Amino acid sequence: MENLAVIFAGQGSQYEGMGSKLYDRYPEIRGIYDSLGKELTDISFCGSIDDISKTENLQPIMIAFQLAVLKLIRTHKPDLLKGLMSTCGLSLGEYSALALSEIIDEGDALRLVAVRGALMGKASENRNSKMLAILKMTEDEVREVLQGNPKFEDKVYIANINSSRQIIVSGEGDAIDELKDFLKANRKLAKPLAVSGAFHTPFMESARSPFIETLEETSFSSPKISYYPNVTGEKYDGTSMVHVLSEQIVSPVLLYKTFKNMVDDGVTRFLEIGPGGVLSTILEREFEGLEVSTIKNDDDLIELLEAWAECSNS
Repeated sequence: MENLAVIFAGQGSQYEGMGSKLYDRYPEIRGIYDSLGKELTDISFCGSIDDISKTENLQPIMIAFQLAVLKLIRTHKPDLLKGLMSTCGLSLGEYSALALSEIIDEGDALRLVAVRGALMGKASENRNSKMLAILKMTEDEVREVLQGNPKFEDKVYIANINSSRQIIVSGEGDAIDELKDFLKANRKLAKPLAVSGAFHTPFMESARSPFIETLEETSFSSPKISYYPNVTGEKYDGTSMVHVLSEQIVSPVLLYKTFKNMVDDGVTRFLEIGPGGVLSTILEREFEGLEVSTIKNDDDLIELLEAWAECSNS
């Protein structure tokens, strides 16, 4: 079996009813949603996309979905995880990677993202902030646009380096709108993201400081598999997890560097747990010779598990 990395999506591809079909079919994941709580479970299963997408709701809802998918794979199709050697997650998805690597348990993952989401939501309340995906431009090209321009400097920051030519920026809403118009006028592609804050920038400092207190109350274990933090893009080296996770809130996510290092370290097969398939698309576009699989939503996993059950019974 080839060397496997399981990777977890970040917010932006959430959908109405997320997890509800899994909950109805598979009672073994109900404990996860019990831990999530009735209010957030109801929002996930029955709420509007606007309610789901609120930062304080979305963060625990997404982690519950990812943990549920992971549990069902382990229970019903463990062969899918053969060869597992490493993990990472995009932004919020990093907490599912922490659970998979056993640095924290499921309960702590849900608890931490609930606090994180509330703090980041509060940090966004009094600020009109947005995020924008810039396509077909390199990191250096984006920096050249931002630096030295009074319309953007100290107002817009690089938040994610997703690939060689996909850069996410984050910042003040008006400045992001101006940047989008500027890029359009220069025939560059940019797409607004369905998030509600200037994440992974200094604008989140008011969330970082109190989050440190929560992290300091948390017990962290050594990873059982290789784990690649967002803030370094490199295999975890034992740095304090309080530092790693608090810095992640205000620092760029080095996703492209992470993927390059994973491939260099011997990963040949990736399984993305969504929602959505953004990470898989990046991998397929940027790297050759990889086997990439994606579980985008409830239906994808149900189809996979039912097909496996039919084969087992035949």
